[in-house]
Order: sequence, then C-alpha cells, then structure tokens
Amino acid sequence: MKLGLQIVLGILSVIPLVVSILGVTQGLALRLPEEAITPQFDSQYRYIMGYYISLSLVAWWMIPQIERHRTLFRLIGGGVFFGGIGRALSWWSVGSPNPLTMFFTVLELSFPLLMIWQAKLPRRQDV
Repeated sequence: MKLGLQIVLGILSVIPLVVSILGVTQGLALRLPEEAITPQFDSQYRYIMGYYISLSLVAWWMIPQIERHRTLFRLIGGGVFFGGIGRALSWWSVGSPNPLTMFFTVLELSFPLLMIWQAKLPRRQDV
C-alpha cells in the first residue's frame, strides 16, 4: 500500500517539475502570443513556476517516508486541491481550457483521494 502511493506520488510530482522548468526557462511564450505578454505577467508566471519546482523537490523529499509526513502532505495536498478549485472556477466563469489543462484540473481535484490513501497507511511519528 505504501509503495503504491510512493510510486503514484513520484510519477505525479514529475508533472509540475517538467512544466515548471519549461515555465521558468521559456516564460509565457509557451502559452500566449507575444503581443499578449507583459513583463509583469511573464515575471509573475516565472516566479510561480519556481514555486512548483520547489513543490516537486519537497514531494521527493517526503516520498521515502510518506507515512511520517501526514501534516506536510495534507498542506501540500490542500494547496494542490485549492489550485484545482481555482482552475474549476476559471473553467466555469471564463470557459473551457485546453484538454491538457482540463486533465490537470481533474488530477488536482482528485488529490484528496491520495490524502485518504496516505491516512490509511500505518501511523508513525508525524513530522
């Protein structure tokens, strides 16, 4: 049960890492036409992508002893879930995003299932 969760989290943590590295190095040019990009918007986007890189690194640090990091996992999971809520609100109010973003939204909104999975692991000292 623990190994399965570790594998799933390891795979899922690669997604924000790859997307973030591309975001930091290439900025909004990956997503928007050049005329739509402002320096402030590009700067903010690259800054946020830096946070996603650190999120992947924290996940990798946590994965080997996932049963010990309940509080940290729930904090990170809550952030991922609320990010998905934000995407869902955008989807509802602005319109459907591209299929890849729809996929990410579903993953993010499903994150509480991983938190339930982690909660079922044998308890050890919380870190």
